Amino acid sequence: LAVVDTVSVGDGPVGIAVDPMGSAVYVGNSLDNTVSVISTIDNVVTDTVAVGVRPHGIAVSPSGDHAYVANFGSASLSVLSTATRT
Repeated sequence: LAVVDTVSVGDGPVGIAVDPMGSAVYVGNSLDNTVSVISTIDNVVTDTVAVGVRPHGIAVSPSGDHAYVANFGSASLSVLSTATRT
């Protein structure tokens, strides 16, 4: 294995999920309470979405329609629409 690219995301990245099509990667940023959305085509952050406090775990639904973010610090779950990223 070799590192072929590095993508800067938010502060304190913890947790990663890939959509079923392999076109987007979601990274939880635990220290700034956001999720970075990365395009796998060019490895660029295409969006940053505010979520609950200290996001740690992320899962994408089998259909790819939603991303679920477990927020450790606020004991909550953020449900994101992957189409609108809200």
